[in-house]
Amino acid sequence: MITIDIKPGSFPNIINPKSKGVIPVAILTTNTFDATTVDPLSVKFGPNGAMEAHRRGHIEDANGDGYLDLVLHFGTQAMGIQCGNTSASLTGNTFTGQAIGGSDSIKTVGCK
Repeated sequence: MITIDIKPGSFPNIINPKSKGVIPVAILTTNTFDATTVDPLSVKFGPNGAMEAHRRGHIEDANGDGYLDLVLHFGTQAMGIQCGNTSASLTGNTFTGQAIGGSDSIKTVGCK
């Protein structure tokens, strides 16, 4: 299990399922996992298995810990998040074929 951060820098991770925008998701580098080894084109996010919206990711220190992380963007509509969902998951592979997966909490809004 890897560590991910939906909407880095914010908590709770608020998602409006009706939004037509994109949601950033960071795959975080830790002492035991290097996020820069993840193949961005292999990553799927949310109940519908959305692909990265821009067909690439970007490397940055998303959580300020000095390690480089992989930040991906997913179309809100493509993810398939439903009102009342409390978490969202991500799966993918490293460039060497190692399977990865992780999840983070979410709070849905705009559901009335």
